[in-house]
Amino acid sequence: MLKRYLQHRKNNLLSYRLLVYILLCSTVLAVLSTGVQLFWDYKKDLSDIQQGIDSIEVGYLDSLSSSLWKLDKDQIEIQLEGIMKLPDIGFASITEIVADRQESIFHRGEAHADLHIQREFELFYRDTLVGRLKVGATLDNVYQRLLEKFFIILGSQVIKTFLVSICILLIVHYLIITHLSRLANYTRRLDLDNLDEGIELEPSLLRPSGSDSLDQLSNTLNLMRTNISKQVNQKKKAQQALEQLNDELEQRVKYRTATLKHTNDRLSQALQELTHTKDLLVETEKMAALGELVSGIAEEIEKPVNESLVIAAQINAELDSISTTGSQPISSLRQHSDQIHANLQQMADLTQAFRLIAIDPQTLKRQQFDLHRLLEQVAQSFNSQLQLQQIQLQLSGDPHLEIISYPEIWRQVLTQLIDNSLRHGFAGSSPSDRAGEIQIRIKRTDDKLELSYVDNGQGIPEPILPRIFEPFVATQGERGGSGLGTHVVYRLVTHLLQGTIGCSSRRGEGVEFQIQTPLNPVHHVKDNDDDDAW
Repeated sequence: MLKRYLQHRKNNLLSYRLLVYILLCSTVLAVLSTGVQLFWDYKKDLSDIQQGIDSIEVGYLDSLSSSLWKLDKDQIEIQLEGIMKLPDIGFASITEIVADRQESIFHRGEAHADLHIQREFELFYRDTLVGRLKVGATLDNVYQRLLEKFFIILGSQVIKTFLVSICILLIVHYLIITHLSRLANYTRRLDLDNLDEGIELEPSLLRPSGSDSLDQLSNTLNLMRTNISKQVNQKKKAQQALEQLNDELEQRVKYRTATLKHTNDRLSQALQELTHTKDLLVETEKMAALGELVSGIAEEIEKPVNESLVIAAQINAELDSISTTGSQPISSLRQHSDQIHANLQQMADLTQAFRLIAIDPQTLKRQQFDLHRLLEQVAQSFNSQLQLQQIQLQLSGDPHLEIISYPEIWRQVLTQLIDNSLRHGFAGSSPSDRAGEIQIRIKRTDDKLELSYVDNGQGIPEPILPRIFEPFVATQGERGGSGLGTHVVYRLVTHLLQGTIGCSSRRGEGVEFQIQTPLNPVHHVKDNDDDDAW
């Protein structure tokens, strides 16, 4: 009996495998569907419990607060009984609060660790906290209902799956397996000696002739004998077509290569034209900036000169008055003399700024120097002004950072920045104001040098900040500023030190300058024809 079973299983291995797969898939789907349904029921039960607890807040809190305030024990007992009748509520207690002391005076059920859902409500009577209501719900009944449903659903699914699998197996065996076995035996016997032998499946009531894929498969096998020679011819034709396609591809690659080369040549020419156009635009912008600078120079120098002439005329008039009337307006002469000195000093500052802007990098010499030491020297030169205005200057960074650059340019940059802070950032501040502070930090990053300059002065007005590096943009023109300080710094950093500079500020919170330059800036010698002040 066992031997016959093993032989039958060997001859119908596909049927047994199909049965196993159907049972496995059906079982997995049954378990999944059962799990989904149980999970849905579990969520629904939890939702019912939560709704019951939420209904307590709507229907019981006000009346419980009133009853607890009035110490109506009968009413509280009735309401607790109503709460305990809600779905799966296992515990309810009321704690009275008197003089900040809590005392449990009413409870139903037992409070234990199996209360999976707990909620506590505060009881207010006319905005006075009179007690707390604590309720707890258990999930034991939920788990019991889910376990009963699990066994019922799983049992019915298993029975249904087994019966459906047997029916499917019998139908598949009768309609498919037997015919597949016959087709397999035919293909095993098929060779070049019996190509004339065909195969035809027997029709039945459930599977009429020529109605499914098995009949199509048998027809395909019958046609295979006649298609062998055709396939050989088609293979030869395909080989020829492939060779022709390769030739076409080679021609197409050559054509596209030539097209790409032509396109690259055109792009190179266009790039050269764009570069030339860019150079023209740069030169145009330089000339426009130069014209603006010259105009500004004329305007800024004309004003102090005219004022000096007027004051000089007044001095002459007063001198004439002294000689004719014998009076001595010495104080007036001193005031006019101071104004002339201030105007002439402003002209000197403008001249010095113009010289810094127009400095030729080829006349400078690069040196190796200690940048931190240079910062200390610059800070020391401002000691008297810093002490007078009660401002602290702090230096931080590598105390032995040595670079190869232009020390005089760095000295001018730092001098201009500190001078701007003293003139504008801390101008008008009194000792009662917050302590003035200037911080200068330096650090080396790869082949770059980063310098951060920060002060906590008045900051830069927002309308001026976007134009802070333009010439003749003065934030404190009334105090004698020339409007060239930050422009000079910008020119020195970007053109001579070959770096970048950025500025950020908020009015009343100070200003910050970020400078980044190479550790070893190098200027290439230009032809004399291209040399200019910029």
